[in-house]
Amino acid sequence: MISHSFYTFLISLFILFSESSSKIAPDYIVPCPGLKSDCLKKNIQETIPLFVQGIPSLGINSSDPLLRDKVNLDLPGGLKIEFYDGVLTGFKKCIVDSVKYENLQAELDLHCNLNLKGKYRATGKVLLFSINGDGDAKIKAHDTYMNCKIRFEDRVRDGIEYREIKDYKVNYRHGQKVSFVFTNLFKGNPELSETVLNFLNENWKEILDEFGKPIIETIIRITFNGIKKFFHQVPKSEIYIE
Repeated sequence: MISHSFYTFLISLFILFSESSSKIAPDYIVPCPGLKSDCLKKNIQETIPLFVQGIPSLGINSSDPLLRDKVNLDLPGGLKIEFYDGVLTGFKKCIVDSVKYENLQAELDLHCNLNLKGKYRATGKVLLFSINGDGDAKIKAHDTYMNCKIRFEDRVRDGIEYREIKDYKVNYRHGQKVSFVFTNLFKGNPELSETVLNFLNENWKEILDEFGKPIIETIIRITFNGIKKFFHQVPKSEIYIE
């Protein structure tokens, strides 16, 4: 005969399994009671390397490495660039400098070393040079500082409350020189390609001022799409403890 205590044990296991299986957020998401800055900074720092791997159960793709089949950019001056087979790395090692959260608004400061590798095709003009090339592309942006301001709002769907991202704004600056490597900028003319590449690296600030913004904003948009998807699907009760 099965004892009453054994039945109690089985029921307890069933309840435990049911509660854990209904949880949507990954186990590494740990709420911060009172949303204190020190706790948020520590938790976000520990969460970043795991979150950037993606959450397949929520349809969130990896953001480190961030893989893109193709990105088309129409830049000032008629320059058209197509990046494909691109791989962006570096987010998993971002350093969180500070976090603030108050009245449904968060502010996050962090800095990262980002590296982009892939293939490119480019036609058009960069400053004084007309370019018609295709080849390998590498961009290194070390000590990229980002300030992220995020506004949240509470929404209820099917009786469940969510705290979703309403909008966000990201400002950034480069603490170190950004370096470029583009092979075959001028088809069949390696000497001219090397000359122009040296010019681009010597004048990296001007290049970024004129052409870098659409590239960086594309990366930010893709990354935040995954973050927004997370907050859209995970109930508020799994993320926040007021």
